[in-house]
Amino acid sequence: MKLSERLRIFATRIKSYFVSDQVRNFVLFLEDFFPSEKCFKLLGFFFFNELQTSMTQTQQQRRKIIFWAAIIIKLVILFLHMINFLIVAGKLKNFVASTETFGFINGYILIMVKIFIFCYWKRKGIMKIIERLDKYFPHSSHDQMQFKVPKHKHHLKILHQMSFAAHALTWSHTCYIPLLSIMLGYEMQLIGPIYFPIDPFQYWLYPIIYIIEAWDLFFFYFMLFAMDAFFCSLVCVTSMEFDVLAQKLGQIDPETDENADKKLGEIIDGYNELTDIANELEDIFSPLLLAHVFGVIFMLCAGVFLLFVTIFESG
Repeated sequence: MKLSERLRIFATRIKSYFVSDQVRNFVLFLEDFFPSEKCFKLLGFFFFNELQTSMTQTQQQRRKIIFWAAIIIKLVILFLHMINFLIVAGKLKNFVASTETFGFINGYILIMVKIFIFCYWKRKGIMKIIERLDKYFPHSSHDQMQFKVPKHKHHLKILHQMSFAAHALTWSHTCYIPLLSIMLGYEMQLIGPIYFPIDPFQYWLYPIIYIIEAWDLFFFYFMLFAMDAFFCSLVCVTSMEFDVLAQKLGQIDPETDENADKKLGEIIDGYNELTDIANELEDIFSPLLLAHVFGVIFMLCAGVFLLFVTIFESG
């Protein structure tokens, strides 16, 4: 299959998920509520082992090579950012530039920590949570319409669209600034402030470095989107299943239903298990959310500092 044909098929699949406003009446648990798994496979990481059968062994190995190559590139660029930070931070007059460098370091460390915790350390626990959520998911078309599962799926899709748009805009804006600088006749600049042993602005070397940095940032933001969308899906499904149990509880009539005690016991067991799942999700994602909040607060403080420094220097 030609490359243009593959790109057309990929674009069609992306459009069918992110652009279509249609709400299907029948919803699949993994495919519809956890579409970010397709993003993981695109990057070369296979979160659900049982969904790997659609790809050949050779295709899986190629994707894994891409994934680990991107991880190695990310570690190398992180190392170069740290060297640049140590060099620049030692000069007080370049403290503004050092805060910019530390912003990149903060983001890279955060994504590496999230990949380690989400994809490796807590992966088995997340897989068990998904298996337990699948047990309470209404699979029949009648139950899904009764408990408004397509509506929950549609709301989740909107959240995924917003997250995808935010990450895509951030990536395009970051990569566009160096190109805009060249187009306007200003001096050439890299996407991120990194240390390089030789002059990176040579005409034969600059395009190579730019492409590597742009690909690294693409992997960075796409992986962030996949993990954020996955976490959003887990929270959405857990909340939806609490609503399903609440509706089932409201349908029980002890006076007319002979199996009311049995159904009530099943609902109580379901509430207890979903509560345990919610606690496990909190244990898994609370450290990540806390680290993310601290990272955002630092970036806001650095941004305000840079703004005031720029105002004072211009004044």
